[in-house]
Amino acid sequence: MDFKLFKVSGYEEAIMSLRMSKGKHYSWDKAREIQQLVYAVTNDQGFICGEREYKFKITSLAIAQEDGAEIFPAKITGNYEEDLEEFKRLLTLTFNNAMKDQKHHTLMKYIDISFFSEGLHRGAQDDLDAHAMGFNNRITRFSTRLAEISDIELSEWYNGKVIPFNRAIEIMNNSYNEANEINLPTYIVDNDNVVFKLTPFGYILEKYSRIPAKNGLDKDIQRGLMLLGMPSHAIWKTDIFNLRYIYKMRNMLTKANPELKLGMELLADQIEKLIPVFGEFFRKEYTDSGSWEHVSKVKTISYEEFEEYKKLKRSK
Repeated sequence: MDFKLFKVSGYEEAIMSLRMSKGKHYSWDKAREIQQLVYAVTNDQGFICGEREYKFKITSLAIAQEDGAEIFPAKITGNYEEDLEEFKRLLTLTFNNAMKDQKHHTLMKYIDISFFSEGLHRGAQDDLDAHAMGFNNRITRFSTRLAEISDIELSEWYNGKVIPFNRAIEIMNNSYNEANEINLPTYIVDNDNVVFKLTPFGYILEKYSRIPAKNGLDKDIQRGLMLLGMPSHAIWKTDIFNLRYIYKMRNMLTKANPELKLGMELLADQIEKLIPVFGEFFRKEYTDSGSWEHVSKVKTISYEEFEEYKKLKRSK
């Protein structure tokens, strides 16, 4: 099972949204300059690029002069460290307004994040799916209707913890003499004399097993027998504000499904490492005491308790 951070976008929109909200430092030209700066210092996934890629990008932005000299867009100096520092400075201004004292959360909603979950069992996938509103319904799951799934599988987390019925029969057969081998009947008849045929997932109404594969109805029927413990894949897209809330509800300190909790921590590790400025504080929340705490460890207190805290703080 793995969670993979795929892409981050919207830094420039977040930076410009702060300028709009303050009613200053806005113009179309300034917006384009910031857009070019973000392009120069980030790669195609929205992560900080290396100096070699930076130089290639600014060359594509430069305007060549008759004497061979190049003029860069206004926000770009041609110095990798300086331009990266300017990008982080602008993003930090946005971060301070979005996640610190003012908590202007709308700014965070301009930064989109997409990621893949691979091998997560269907039950845990459904638990994450419960936050569909936070993902604005930008969720696409690996199709069990169109994929070729010929046998029962278990996700990495369930493997070794449960035994599917067909695998249990194989194990029992290995323990008995051939004369006592357990074999499920190919067909069974229920109390209403309706015939069902054996498949890797259980029994289905016999008439559906005779339908050509290209029809797809046979697969549709078999889907009803598939395990919640089977591995699945999905692509998810949300913004950093909503993703922090989802992490708050599904991280290792919550009572969420164990495999999902592990996946969310894997994703948080990548966000902390790869998303500049915001990533470092993804797992944290800025408290009224002026400290950063893990989102699951922040406690709510009454107004009176907070007043007492302020008196205590002033007395020190």
